[in-house]
Amino acid sequence: MRTKFRSTLMTMMLGATLAGGAALAEPSQQPAAASERAAPSTVRWTEELSTGQGTGELVMTREGLLFEPYAVMRRPEGQLQLTGLYTFPSRRLEQPVDTVRPVIQAQKALLMGVELDVRVRSDSGAWSEWRTSYAGESVQLPWAGSEVQVRLALVADEHGRGPTVRDVKLEASLENAAAPQQGLATLTALTYRIYATREGLVGGTTANGHVIKTSDRFVALPSRRALASNGGTEYQVRICNPANGKCTTTSVWDVGPWNTHDDYWNPSTLREQWKSLAQGKPEAQAAYLEGFNGGLDEFGRRPSNPAGIDLADGTFLTDLSMSNNGYVNVTYLWTDGGTTASGLVIDSNNSNNDTTKGYIETTGTSWVSSTNVAGYYGSGYFASPTAAVSEPATFWFYLPAAATKTIDAWWTSASDRSTTAPFIVWNASGTKLATVNVNQQLNGGKWNTLGTYSFTAGWNKVQLSRWTTAGYQVIADAIQVR
Repeated sequence: MRTKFRSTLMTMMLGATLAGGAALAEPSQQPAAASERAAPSTVRWTEELSTGQGTGELVMTREGLLFEPYAVMRRPEGQLQLTGLYTFPSRRLEQPVDTVRPVIQAQKALLMGVELDVRVRSDSGAWSEWRTSYAGESVQLPWAGSEVQVRLALVADEHGRGPTVRDVKLEASLENAAAPQQGLATLTALTYRIYATREGLVGGTTANGHVIKTSDRFVALPSRRALASNGGTEYQVRICNPANGKCTTTSVWDVGPWNTHDDYWNPSTLREQWKSLAQGKPEAQAAYLEGFNGGLDEFGRRPSNPAGIDLADGTFLTDLSMSNNGYVNVTYLWTDGGTTASGLVIDSNNSNNDTTKGYIETTGTSWVSSTNVAGYYGSGYFASPTAAVSEPATFWFYLPAAATKTIDAWWTSASDRSTTAPFIVWNASGTKLATVNVNQQLNGGKWNTLGTYSFTAGWNKVQLSRWTTAGYQVIADAIQVR
């Protein structure tokens, strides 16, 4: 049966001409004319298919990377076609670029799809949203940068049969050197009132490849433009339950509910679909409450609720104490100009951490968990009075190999905070790399860079000591390793 099916496939190349137009053609066997060759400012590279990461339905075969989603646990609202994502490592280029052109060789039949997402990292370390190339057209990035990352999005037909990708080549260039970094213009993260539903699906796999656990913490949004990597914190939301005042911060690890191309937090100039809707209004909400699009979602189904966000069980039940679906206030932290996390975060609450990668440990009895001052990361922070004793709060993080990493810290600010809170940075060999004294009366509610250091393989650590001028509080909230 499989042999017969394979014989019906057609080999295609999805690419773009150097002038920027889309093209579908067989690979040329003739050398390019001089006028068609890449300009000197063009950067070219090939992504090795074996280096990416995806779910178990994306498998390497002799023919290439194959998507076969037969055993995927479907979301409650279902999808007519399933998409598998395969993410390649980020890549630092020899020059800044703002335009990327993919050239993909793939086998696909009718109703299958091969798409490519691209994002760029800013100087502050924040990633842009993913931008998608359909049918091989060029992708215009929101700003120019020298570090980019790409991922494949493979769409299966209604029978669960997907395409096979044989080769992924890319060309990138700087088309508008004078363009500002538009994606960093917003200084305050956007917040909207959104209807939230509980995701559940324990044992299933999210769009980014995370296997859902009991009491898990993450959210799903109906667009993969803001889908973080597996275990990643590049795109996070802060959710507050107005019924009880509880809030939490967590990452976007899944796509849904209802739609898959509805980045409703973006203005109409950037929104991928449903551009006539007001910014901040999910299409499912407009369809359910107002009969927008004939009351249907993008797949032609009639939504049974107006949901614009799904919450994993730990977020829904524990952090927000929700017993039923309902409206919450959602802040989309990556829209704030780059204060959201872009690396490994170790929170003050170990239930929010992957403890195989990082965790917090406190010494002594003076560290108290608190939510008294707003602006904390996650679900709270630790506070302790300063004294002539170390008794640190220690943020541990594991590196499988030696690496140079930048360390950021997050705290809440108030007038009783220490102006000389001592963060001490150690490598896994026990060598102290630095002591950084920070003023925690200032710059609360955002990432603050402590420095960049060379760490050894193993368990490294950043300690916040109590030993500084008496009469104040030191705050251990979160650190980021990037």
